[in-house]
Amino acid sequence: MIDDQAEALRDLGRHLHVPEPPDVTAAVLTRINAPRKRWLKALVAAITAFAIAFAVSPAVRAGVQQLLEFAGVEFRTEAPQTVAPPLPSNDVSLEEAKKQMPFEIHLPGGLGTPDKITVHEGRFVTLHYGDLRLDQFDGTISSTIGKLVHQDGVEQVDGKVWIPYPHVFFYIDRDGQWHTEEPQRAAQTLLWQRDQVTFRLEGDLTKEKALEISAS
Repeated sequence: MIDDQAEALRDLGRHLHVPEPPDVTAAVLTRINAPRKRWLKALVAAITAFAIAFAVSPAVRAGVQQLLEFAGVEFRTEAPQTVAPPLPSNDVSLEEAKKQMPFEIHLPGGLGTPDKITVHEGRFVTLHYGDLRLDQFDGTISSTIGKLVHQDGVEQVDGKVWIPYPHVFFYIDRDGQWHTEEPQRAAQTLLWQRDQVTFRLEGDLTKEKALEISAS
């Protein structure tokens, strides 16, 4: 009897017409991916907008740089409320400067031997090359330099900061007090860091020349 029923079912199956099931794969994937695509589009749009703003807006560039507090350098658009006289400074030999500094002093090949070397507060050294000056200090401990700049024109180039106009320059002592420096108005300046040491190159020079010196 079971064999008869099985045979009847097989015969019925041969006569029944069952349509092919629709292919819903594409539709299901479309629904699954729709929110993801919308999210991705929004993310890409946001990143693109920020990238464009960073590329064309000096204000955004300066704001980002201030947020990073670049390697012991503070940027301000307004003068500090109190400013003390210049820090104690002494002109010394290269050997004496090396003894006083807690880091290795670097002499860029593009500048050669400095005309004069000045040590400030025992933690900050300036190498003088005619009208150019190269400051070096430990940028991993605390702020050592303060700069009074407006936002226009400040830019980041390969991890270095370029300030293309004269600006007011201060020293910051161990207690956080800002001190004037003579001459008070700094010229074009390039800031960069190598290991723990922050470099500040100032003078009447182009961005291209400053970058060339920083790489030497």
